[in-house]
Amino acid sequence: MEQDSITLFRCCKKIAREMDANGILLEGDFSAVEQLRMDLRNFFCYLAISDGVVNKEEIRYINKLLEYEFDEDTIIDCIRRNKIGDRDFLSNPPLSVHYFMKDKNIPDVIYQSKYYDIRRLYYHTFQELGRDFIACNRRVEDKEIRSLTRYLLMLENQINAYQNFGEERVETPDSIPYRTKENPKDTEEEIPFVGDITEVPEEGYDLSTLMQELNGLIGLESVKKEVKNIVNLLQINELRAENGLKKAPVAKHFVFTGNPGTGKTTVARLLSKIYCALGVLSKGHLVEVDRSGMVAGYMGQTALKTKKVIDKAKGGVLFIDEAYALSNHGPEGDFGQEAIDTLNKAMEDYRDDLIVIVAGYPDLMEDFIDANPGLKSRFNKTIEFPDYTEEDLFTIFEHMCREQDYHLSASGRIRLKEVLGKMVKEKDENFGNARDVRNYLSRVIERQANRLVAAASVNKEQLLEITVEDL
Repeated sequence: MEQDSITLFRCCKKIAREMDANGILLEGDFSAVEQLRMDLRNFFCYLAISDGVVNKEEIRYINKLLEYEFDEDTIIDCIRRNKIGDRDFLSNPPLSVHYFMKDKNIPDVIYQSKYYDIRRLYYHTFQELGRDFIACNRRVEDKEIRSLTRYLLMLENQINAYQNFGEERVETPDSIPYRTKENPKDTEEEIPFVGDITEVPEEGYDLSTLMQELNGLIGLESVKKEVKNIVNLLQINELRAENGLKKAPVAKHFVFTGNPGTGKTTVARLLSKIYCALGVLSKGHLVEVDRSGMVAGYMGQTALKTKKVIDKAKGGVLFIDEAYALSNHGPEGDFGQEAIDTLNKAMEDYRDDLIVIVAGYPDLMEDFIDANPGLKSRFNKTIEFPDYTEEDLFTIFEHMCREQDYHLSASGRIRLKEVLGKMVKEKDENFGNARDVRNYLSRVIERQANRLVAAASVNKEQLLEITVEDL
């Protein structure tokens, strides 16, 4: 389980306990804590059956997080009794949402120095736990992603209904984290930016150094070749311009397709620097966002929020991860399409000093490109990021070890190759690649710590070495 999702869940449970302490009880006669627990149970069951199989890892996840004691028979019975597989399941929002919408006495929650309105914290908890849940068995099916998207859209619409109608209206501009203690207003200046920015060093960029960095990436030979082709064409275009010749067309906006952990963000960051070193971009920074950084809760605010992201990206590269989430084809009232249309216009308006890269799973990215007729002509270059090989993963593991002052024993190297070989052999189309290796290393380090704590004394070499037992 991811730590961030667990922390959000604990925040929600704490708030629910405060509601119970305040004596708030809805017609369902369940406490806020128990209703939240049951709604999350049904949510996980809905995701579990989306691919037609409820596996042991999913049952274990539910039992561990929510303290149930399900086995295969009892969870199937729970799904049947609560009609989770019925067609109209999504027509009935979770009852716990009413607790979080109605209680006005609970203050904002501070988490990682950011203020979370409890209404949006509730949504974000389902979002992060849902992502964590569908990845718990290291296989993420397209059907699971679509089911998660549909559920979150239903939840978002329910929250927006509270915010937009009657005395329950709450003046909040967008998804969390979104506000300071002051009351936000519907102006572009006061809608905060939610994303990451890679700053540009004062000394600028040197092309030869950047190409060395590109060549130093582990694996990704086909991706490196694509980038080198682009660099060569840009350099030749400069020579053509110096000789009074027309420049050949060069792709500026890209679709990066591939499974998680294949280096898409790393290559996007390199591309932004390379385009700057070649004079195509004025700054060369990278602005990284996802749906939450572009979509707001009210009509018109999404355009402002997306424009704010674009303004920060001008002169560099705007990298939109999981861009397909913007085109989830939900019912009228979803504002992802508003973000897409705003983005499409900006790509034309700032075509001389803005590059946009969208990333995600191959099939789902097709839906995104089809969401606006102008996108297909603008995103005319797709770069596919292949899964890492067993040898690549071994090199990545060793590199991560060195970064954290660890190294493998001789027998540990042999055992690691066996582990990674099995990992690659059993992978599916949603293999986590370097992300899986990073998670595995974290577990290995925990096991090493448990082993060493039990020892009578520990020297420096023991602190450094990872053994077969740890692997």
